[in-house]
This record gives sequence, structure tokens and C-alpha cells, in this order.
Amino acid sequence: MLRRLNYTDRKRINKNNIKISIIGEEDEEKSFRVFIDLNGLNLPGESIVYIEAYHRMMQSQRYAFGTVNRFSHPDDTSLGVLGLTANLKFRVLVVDENGKLLASAEKIGIETAVKEDSLLPVVPADLGYLLWNIKMEGEDGGPILELNERIPAIKTVAAHDPRFIHSVYPAVLREILTHMAVYLNIDLHSPDVDWQNNWILFSERIFISPPEGRYSDVKDDIIEWINGVVNAFSTSRKKDWNDYRLNRWDL
Repeated sequence: MLRRLNYTDRKRINKNNIKISIIGEEDEEKSFRVFIDLNGLNLPGESIVYIEAYHRMMQSQRYAFGTVNRFSHPDDTSLGVLGLTANLKFRVLVVDENGKLLASAEKIGIETAVKEDSLLPVVPADLGYLLWNIKMEGEDGGPILELNERIPAIKTVAAHDPRFIHSVYPAVLREILTHMAVYLNIDLHSPDVDWQNNWILFSERIFISPPEGRYSDVKDDIIEWINGVVNAFSTSRKKDWNDYRLNRWDL
């Protein structure tokens, strides 16, 4: 049962500061990820952020996204029967500990759907004795993961072998976020192009929102955030450690 909220004196959240993307193929259960900017509303940092998905004729479903100061995606944002994305809408609710609604946004539509694997195109390449390489030559300068074509079944290894996943992907994630924050020096709350926004959404889904400001202004905070995202990714794959005995990790 959804908790009733007191709607008195609430602030309006600008819809332009909210981006919601659907994850999942046509034949899969859909889930979603969110990018939201609550800056400038002067909301208490410990206020709880909820996001509701709803169809006009169906009961809504509410998801807790941490607090204003520590916005974070829940482990499960699956939509279930709400996954019929035609006419699907969202609302954002910021609530204090007493249930008073402090801020909200209604009737939020869906951004262009983002496929999970579209984050990082994978291509074979002649890398000599390198196992992998990141090339920032995708669409709008986005990242492409090159894998050594001389290694048999390298794409299968990259997708399923926990040794590869735990040793390579954290480094890939760190390199991409560092490229965005340090080399490009973008504002992580206002990315320039879609691929940057998708990586920030992914990072928020597994960790928290990036700090305000650019690397040139808040470098220590951004480095700490990148470290947190990388650690959160490795933690999210902890099942690999349980599925494989240590003696199967011998090289």
C-alpha cells in the first residue's frame, strides 16, 4: 500500500531536469533508469526521493531512490505489468520524514529507450599483445571496447568469464568516467551528448549521483565518486565470486 502524502506548499521540479530511460528488449521485462537534477530547490538533504511509474487505468508503483543528498537507484527498477511503455508516465516525489510532500513533478514521459549493451559497443581488433583497448571514436566521440581478435572466442570470454569481468570492466569503467570528467572536463550533471548521459545514468543506477561542478573545480570529489562507482560495479558482480571456486581462477 502506497503511503499517503501531504501535498501542502510543495515545490515544482522542472521536467527538463528529469530524464527517464527504459531498459530492455521488446521480449524482456522492462526496467528504467533516471537522471534528475534537484539543485536550486533548497530541499533538505535527508528528504526521501520517490519515483512512481503509472498508467492512467492501472495502479502506480513506487520506487525509493535514496535521498536528495544521496540519490541512488534501487537494486530493482523492474516495471512488471507496467512495462507496456505506451502511455507510461512517471512522477517524482520528494518527501520529508513526516510524509509531507516537499517537491514534485508529474506526467513525465520516457526518453528514447536505451539498450543495456548500447553503452559499450564491442568490436574485434588487431591489438598485438594487448587484451583490450578503449577507443573514443564511437558516435559523438563515445567509447568502443576493442578486444584482441587473435584470442579465440574473446567476445564469449568478455561476456561470461568472471576473471575477465572483474579484472577488465572496472578498469574500462574507470577509464571512461575519467575521460569524461578529466579529459573532457564536462559538467556531469549536464552532459553534452547522449553517450555521456547514458554512462552517468548507469553510474547513478549502481552508485549515487556525481558531485556538482567540473573536475577543474572539485577534482577530489569527482575522483572519490569515480572510485565509488567502480567499487559499486565490482560489488554488483559479487555473485561471480560465489559461482566460481577459487581454484578455477588460476591462470
